[in-house]
Amino acid sequence: MADLPKDTKEATVIGNDTHIKGEMSFKKSVRLVGSLEGRVVGEGELHVAEGARCKADVESPAVVVDGSIEGNVTARDKIQLNAKGVVRGDIRAGKMVMSEGASFYGQCAIGPAAIKDGPAPRPGQAAPHAAHTGAPGHGQGHG
Repeated sequence: MADLPKDTKEATVIGNDTHIKGEMSFKKSVRLVGSLEGRVVGEGELHVAEGARCKADVESPAVVVDGSIEGNVTARDKIQLNAKGVVRGDIRAGKMVMSEGASFYGQCAIGPAAIKDGPAPRPGQAAPHAAHTGAPGHGQGHG
């Protein structure tokens, strides 16, 4: 087993043979390797690992996506979509990093003002203040 990065040594790991349905809340860090359906509210980092599926609205200071999230994401500090990461839903975050190869289907509002209004709207609802960056490849590609 590979060593975890120093800041995730105390992470709770939801294994690949585990499926959670309901609301999950956490204080430190969570690494999701299995699947989760419902709602996630965290005070630490949520890492959705490669192959993991999160069908939930997510609120956490930091979100790292190597697997897939289907739902709206509010990351008060930062969301990071790595090369194999997929998000289908709206994103509101203080900062966003999107690697080449990552997929994002939804609208996004990034920056300090984006996170002042509370969590992202539920699927099917318009984002407040028509929050869309308009940048090519970002916030486009519904389907």
